[in-house]
Amino acid sequence: MTRAAGGTLTQRVVWALTGTVALFVTALALLAYLTFDQMEDDLVNDILNTEMDRLVQHARSGDEFLPQRGARELGGSMRAWLKADGQSPPGIPAQILALDNGLHLLETAEYTWHVMVADTGRGKVYLMYDASDNEQRVRDFGLFVLGVGAICVVGAYALSRRVAAIAVGPLLELTDRLSTWAPGSPDLAVTRDDEAGRLIEAFNRVQNQVDRSIAREREFAGNLSHEVRTPLAAIRSDSELMLLMQDLAPGQRQRLERIVDSVDDVIVSLETARAMARDQLRAPEPVDLAACMQDAWRGYEAMARAAELRFENHIPEGRVRELDRYALLTVLRNLVRNAVEHAAPATLRASLTAQGALELRDDGRGIDSADLPFLFRRYYRGRLRDAGGAQAGDSARGLGLAIAKRVCDMQGWSLTVASEREGERHGTCFWLDLDGATDRRA
Repeated sequence: MTRAAGGTLTQRVVWALTGTVALFVTALALLAYLTFDQMEDDLVNDILNTEMDRLVQHARSGDEFLPQRGARELGGSMRAWLKADGQSPPGIPAQILALDNGLHLLETAEYTWHVMVADTGRGKVYLMYDASDNEQRVRDFGLFVLGVGAICVVGAYALSRRVAAIAVGPLLELTDRLSTWAPGSPDLAVTRDDEAGRLIEAFNRVQNQVDRSIAREREFAGNLSHEVRTPLAAIRSDSELMLLMQDLAPGQRQRLERIVDSVDDVIVSLETARAMARDQLRAPEPVDLAACMQDAWRGYEAMARAAELRFENHIPEGRVRELDRYALLTVLRNLVRNAVEHAAPATLRASLTAQGALELRDDGRGIDSADLPFLFRRYYRGRLRDAGGAQAGDSARGLGLAIAKRVCDMQGWSLTVASEREGERHGTCFWLDLDGATDRRA
């Protein structure tokens, strides 16, 4: 299964569900914490208001309830002071004494005080509520909510993995089956009646069609090679015997040599077609690059002469590599044919680069830059077509370079092209990098 930048599909489903639950739980926990904190503050303020009303009434009715020389204890967390005649009562904190009438909140690292100040007409009443215990309860509640939230996130992660397995499982099952499928294997068993099962059933039908098509293609390639090879061998042997005759005219000898070369070209084409149909590589053999280039040229020498294409083979003799000779011949023959059809009149030069790649360069009219990205596509001709429009046999064109590229891909070779149409340096150059082929001196 192809992994995206954010992980597999299962992982993305798990993290999406877990993240959604985590955001919801976090928002809910924060809201609960703030609500509980506000409720505690409101409760304390309500207590202060109620108690302050009672204190004001007692202060106005007499001096017995609020002493002028100390604090009135109103419970474990609340106390009150009366400031009369401008005298500050003893024991009152200085922070409280400086406050104006109304509700106040004093917070430090050590304490949290809610203070209410009111004027009774006979003096000021200071009422303080120590809310440190309330704040501790708020913090404890926050830790409890945090723990519950963490448990919810962990549970959401486990549940998300289960949901992701149920949702993505059929796709993963299909992907595993497709990854192990190869043409010719038995049908995939349909074990479920759902979307994945119907998809597998549909794929079975496609697989059967592909298997039959590949089988017919391989059978056709095998039959063609078997049926044609025998008459070709007979034609070649008869032509070679006739070449041994002494009373042949020069024209007759030339035609017989052309027949032998054509038979060799057909054999190369058959071997290449069979290898491409089976997608199997032939065993490598020692191949002299200069001689192989000359053989590829010889098959189109008559056509090149008529098209005024000259050939110069600058590949050093004795440069031998271990590779598939038929594959190399197929690539070189298609490159030579391309030069005959589209570069002539020109000169085609074959050589080796400093890195050991084969280079076929011509000084013809070149290829339009807009055609270069599509040059190796099947049936693509673009501006390579002559200005006169379609010609006889034009429908068969557009395959040579595509076949050459296909063979290079099978062999692990690299085939690239560059071309110029403007300026003094015009023409086309193909580079065939035989990377992986063993290079040795003869």
